[in-house]
Amino acid sequence: MKVTIKELAEKAGVSKTAVSFAFNNPKRISSETYERIMKIAKEIGYSPDPVARILATHQTQTIGLLFPQSITDVFQNPYISELVRGVGAICDRAGLALTLLSPFKGIVEHTIQNAAVDGMIILGVDKYSSVHETFKLRNMPYITIDATVTDEYTNVGIDDKKLAEELMDLLLDNGHTRISFCALKPIAVDITEGIHSTTTDARRNGIESSIKKHNLSDEVKKRFRFLESDTSFSKSYEIAKMHLMEQNRPTAVFCMGDIQALGFYCAAEELGLKIPEDISIVSFDDLPISSIIKSGLTTAHQPGFEKGMTAAELLVRKMNGESCSSVILPAYIENRGSVSKAKEV
Repeated sequence: MKVTIKELAEKAGVSKTAVSFAFNNPKRISSETYERIMKIAKEIGYSPDPVARILATHQTQTIGLLFPQSITDVFQNPYISELVRGVGAICDRAGLALTLLSPFKGIVEHTIQNAAVDGMIILGVDKYSSVHETFKLRNMPYITIDATVTDEYTNVGIDDKKLAEELMDLLLDNGHTRISFCALKPIAVDITEGIHSTTTDARRNGIESSIKKHNLSDEVKKRFRFLESDTSFSKSYEIAKMHLMEQNRPTAVFCMGDIQALGFYCAAEELGLKIPEDISIVSFDDLPISSIIKSGLTTAHQPGFEKGMTAAELLVRKMNGESCSSVILPAYIENRGSVSKAKEV
């Protein structure tokens, strides 16, 4: 029969509250009392019932990280691992557990309604999404990452529009007009809402700003190509190889993620194309591998680890009843060796 908290308290000569403190908040009792309780608990085989603790405190000591697609799919993108590491660093510091969540049967709202967590971080939602109302109905603190900037909720992100404009400026200033844009497929799979990506929209706006600034003619803009790939290396490589084998292949490629850019790197090498002499490439993320590959990738450094840390720090503050504001993290272009003057094909 399972040993109860009452039995442990009696054997240790303390109250049940003291036993609870020993397992949940040791700083509330003396070190001598803590050691005595733990010694006796080990001798008699006592361990706290987590379900009973949740029922008593109405807290799980857990936060959730909600992805807009399946966990299997989302971790094909190495950038997500950096983000999770950042969230985990704060969980370790705060003594919290981390639960990774994905849309339950394709519906994000069901996950929010049923997840046994004290707060949640959610990726890539629009300000008009119904998830915001779901969080309010549950009265759950939450933080968004890479959502639309608004005063209605707290978001952590970067200035995607500005960075995309700077990358496009770099290509146009080097004479590139035959440019292909490799977008990430929208990853929101909530069957109750349309598929949408605020991050992609912001970057496209930045590209449009650069095009307008350079006064490109309609004839030049007709040379632009628009591709789409998921966040897997294999798919990006397949698309890149087919595209670079075309007769009017681009002189430059603008990728929305480093994992796509690496697919183009490998495809170019296999086809005997040199970077940047034959094809220039720019991207977003600045994954660790981007600085060590041959002709290092010119990319927008977005701090995935810091994004995760900042979002988790803000969530902990909200869970403690503190107020907090949205954060735009510093980001910049890491100009390496993957861009040169345009070479006509």
